Amino acid sequence: MTRFRDLKQYVREHPDNKMAWYLLGKEYEADGQEGKANYCFNQAQEVYEAYEHVHVPEDILAEYEEKLHEAARKRKKAIAKRRAWLLAAVLLLLAGFRYAEAPGISAPNFLAGVDENPDPPSTVFTAAEIGVPRAIGAAAAAYMEDGRSVPASVLGMERSGKWLLWKKNMPVIAELEPGEGSAESLIRSYDPTTCDCEADVSRGERRAAQAWVSEQESLATLASAVASYREGGGGIPEDLKELNQPFPDNVMSGSTPIMSRSFDSFATMLKRQAYGQEMPPLSEEAARPVSAETLGGTPYLDQPLEIIVDRSRHRLAVVSGNVLLRNYEVGLGGSKTPTGTFAISDKVVNPNGKSNGEFGSRGMQLSDTDYAIHGTNVPSSIGGDESHGCVRMNKDDVEELFDMIPAGTKVTMTDDVLPEETVIPQQRFQTGDRQDQTNDRKIYRWLN
Repeated sequence: MTRFRDLKQYVREHPDNKMAWYLLGKEYEADGQEGKANYCFNQAQEVYEAYEHVHVPEDILAEYEEKLHEAARKRKKAIAKRRAWLLAAVLLLLAGFRYAEAPGISAPNFLAGVDENPDPPSTVFTAAEIGVPRAIGAAAAAYMEDGRSVPASVLGMERSGKWLLWKKNMPVIAELEPGEGSAESLIRSYDPTTCDCEADVSRGERRAAQAWVSEQESLATLASAVASYREGGGGIPEDLKELNQPFPDNVMSGSTPIMSRSFDSFATMLKRQAYGQEMPPLSEEAARPVSAETLGGTPYLDQPLEIIVDRSRHRLAVVSGNVLLRNYEVGLGGSKTPTGTFAISDKVVNPNGKSNGEFGSRGMQLSDTDYAIHGTNVPSSIGGDESHGCVRMNKDDVEELFDMIPAGTKVTMTDDVLPEETVIPQQRFQTGDRQDQTNDRKIYRWLN
């Protein structure tokens, strides 16, 4: 009933709006009032013809409409002066969408032109599961709420069991673009369940997507390091140097250019959350989005990094929520390798002063026990059960893990949870600006 009243009132105030006539007709049609429905459809003219002769995947539209209504309700409560815009958006959304050009879907953008980023990138990114059309709908809803006036690309993650696989070369499964007018944006879906098609991605666009993936990994490491630092009683760090101290206070192994560029914004975001939105920004740099290249302006990987070791499959994974960023093959000790939950305590470069000793070039002790994740001078043991309980890794793998995982990271040792497929990029995650992380004051006697 409320929807009827809103539509009828809108038609009275905007008799030339053919979309409104069409929507009102659909309401009458659903209510069994065919005469009134036909009258409205006649007023709608070409809009009726356009919308009645196309098919749009229902699961995309349902998820899209649900997410947009939710966003509209939130904005309506927060910003009363935008009620008229929200009503117009709802009126347009009720009808579904039309194909602008296969496989595009035209959708209303009631925040078109609203861009709070003073220096926006030419393209923004997000990611979603391949083969789940509603995930594209959710991404499109986020694009609408974000109000970007630049295109966005949705990168596709494959599913393996409970995990979504994070890779450097994820395909583009949807493109989101602002429309020519102020009331429409365009969705081109390349999801295999929606169409037999493929995005035409240029070399430059592919490089930008890969750069975004790398950016998110850096931000995930930074966010996890800050969380660990705060849990240790350090509060919100004022400078990256507080995280990159010499051993034994080396929360991180070093930093990346992305961390340096984003740190002020990230710290300010945390302070706003802790002290309230009324706190003014610390600087012009701190007022910028943490990730201007990401839809929403905040890191995509919003769950702390964790390590999972699967004894039965000889795998060690780095995960954020249900997103699996890395999956390495490791050497274990069978039943000698314990199960349970631990945390990274000591992080040591060249344990016992050697880069080629029994513990390799990196070691990460587990909760002050005699177990550790470390390198090995017996690479043939990787994939087998030859250790005395520790987790052995190849040199390149353990050095990447050391750079990606902050001290304090949760480690879960268990069975039958990780996929067999390894997930290892050609270009490894690596930090720079390294501090001294050796420890010549202790002889490590890990069980190896």
